Amino acid sequence: MTGLERRVKGLDGLRALAVMLVFLSHKAHVDAIDAGKIGVWLFFLISGYLIIGELHRNRLRVEQRTARRDAVLYVFFVKRTLRIFPVYYLLLIALTIAHAFFYQRDVDLGLAWHYVFLSNFWIGIVHDGWPGSVSHFWSLAVEQQFYLLAPFALLFTRASRHLAICVVMILAAALAHLALYASGAIEPLVYAFSPWNFALLALGGVLAIGGARVPMERRVQSGIWFVLACASLAAFALARADCDSCQATQRAILPGLLDIGLALSLGAVLLWLVRRQDSVLVAALDVRPLAYLGTISYGFYLFHNLVPSRLGEAPAFYASLHVPPLAQDLLSLVMQFALSVLLAHLSWQLLEKRVLEWKEPLATAIRSRLPARAAAGPT
Repeated sequence: MTGLERRVKGLDGLRALAVMLVFLSHKAHVDAIDAGKIGVWLFFLISGYLIIGELHRNRLRVEQRTARRDAVLYVFFVKRTLRIFPVYYLLLIALTIAHAFFYQRDVDLGLAWHYVFLSNFWIGIVHDGWPGSVSHFWSLAVEQQFYLLAPFALLFTRASRHLAICVVMILAAALAHLALYASGAIEPLVYAFSPWNFALLALGGVLAIGGARVPMERRVQSGIWFVLACASLAAFALARADCDSCQATQRAILPGLLDIGLALSLGAVLLWLVRRQDSVLVAALDVRPLAYLGTISYGFYLFHNLVPSRLGEAPAFYASLHVPPLAQDLLSLVMQFALSVLLAHLSWQLLEKRVLEWKEPLATAIRSRLPARAAAGPT
């Protein structure tokens, strides 16, 4: 989830927080709020902010005749392929082999759908449920579908229209999201296959393109904006968790409205952080351990749900040491988290980081073959 020409401080720390929320949802089964949804949506927002921001700037370069559209398009797909495919497909191949012999043989993992990044479609439409330890792949499918569509939607239209495109996408997705609730759609379909997931990415784009136009008065810069945004986020998160019973009432759209409020609150928090790069909070998000977890968050996200949930469970052993039950649960979570971090660290150091070293040489080669001086005028 990279792609910004200049580094925005705090975003790696936000990724770390997002992946920890997802971990707590899957492993600690936090139900006071939907921590997993907040974490995934935060990932979507950051991706939209970075990727749409990059595509918008590249379209401006095309219009200024300092870059060729075909070169920009090729470079974009090379970068995305290097970042996503190697570790993802190696993991899928390993899972396919393991599933054939011993791993969750009684569970339909839908592996064929994951290979073509249609996990969200399979979960929401075909399977009608969550497929065990690979259920989290749905969000990777959403992002990959976004990566396939966004370059053509943005690089082939004028930069002046990009903000409107994102806003229209958000409004249309909001209506579709509410319509799913009104029709009584099942929870996996709404969660994994709703167009609102793409609206989060478009919202990130709105923040990247239009966020700089939002006036930040001194009282807002002092932190009032951030406090209000966080209060709104907490209120919508708690209300949404309490509203699960609303879904028992057929054709209730209140959960969908709360989803929209939750997403907009997340967007307000992100906007404050990217506009206040000199804040203490951004500096805290940028501390090395948190930033490094954000750097390896893709691997962490891939692997964490495959770590056995029973890892670290040893009731008899803990009882002999007189360890309280709450501490036993905490120790188990710590061990699972540590193993997830270790796997992500090894994946980053041994594979992902090495593959990404090819990014700039390949991008340079593409630009040299398609030099800017041959660029056509804006279309």
